[in-house]
Amino acid sequence: MKPEETKTTISEKRETPLVNRVIMKRTEDVFPEETKLILAGTNLMRRITSVSKDAIKEFPSNPSLSAIMNLFARNRELVHFSMICLTNGGYASTKVLSRVALENILCMRLFKDKPDLATEWFSSPVKFRENWPPGKIRDELFSRDSSFNKAYRVFYEQLCNYSHPSFKGWSEQILKESILWHPVFSADYASECIGLIFFVIVQSLILFKDSFRKWLPENFIVDINNILPKSLQMVRRHFKY
Repeated sequence: MKPEETKTTISEKRETPLVNRVIMKRTEDVFPEETKLILAGTNLMRRITSVSKDAIKEFPSNPSLSAIMNLFARNRELVHFSMICLTNGGYASTKVLSRVALENILCMRLFKDKPDLATEWFSSPVKFRENWPPGKIRDELFSRDSSFNKAYRVFYEQLCNYSHPSFKGWSEQILKESILWHPVFSADYASECIGLIFFVIVQSLILFKDSFRKWLPENFIVDINNILPKSLQMVRRHFKY
């Protein structure tokens, strides 16, 4: 006998929207300049990765260059999905993505300063992680600049708190001791997320420009130089630490 065929019945009458248009509209209304600039930054990050077609011939002999491109492309996507979370009221999720992006930025800086480590990162990621945890990378990179190291630690520790389910990330899903049944727009939480997203954009673009200047057309360099000061201004405006 043939086994009985089972049918799956979809009983929900409404599909889950991919974007919460109410929250997106509120975000755009309250932060019009910021949302426009984040979209411009994401688009620029996507466009400039096209130089990999010219730089790829050097990747086999220069693993650090390949690693930086790889990490930059990851951050480009993290910024994109952070924007989606932001406009859906997923503020805690935005901060989880930002924490990942910050670790990517640390690795980009490390491989720029110590190119040989990129080979270990490609060949044995687990071993690399054991030998170079984020704290050690920060100390290695910023030991001569204690003020920058301290500022970076504040960012990272704040994001660790949001990533852990018993810390601040949960507060954005609870209102008056009740778990929210739908996302709610919050200007304060959105502002924090905006500052973090712009920090990722700024740091990623600076490292990419320094590493791939040889292949970047002049118009790309002009676009990067135009967007960096505006994005840095947003970091200072929205991140309160």
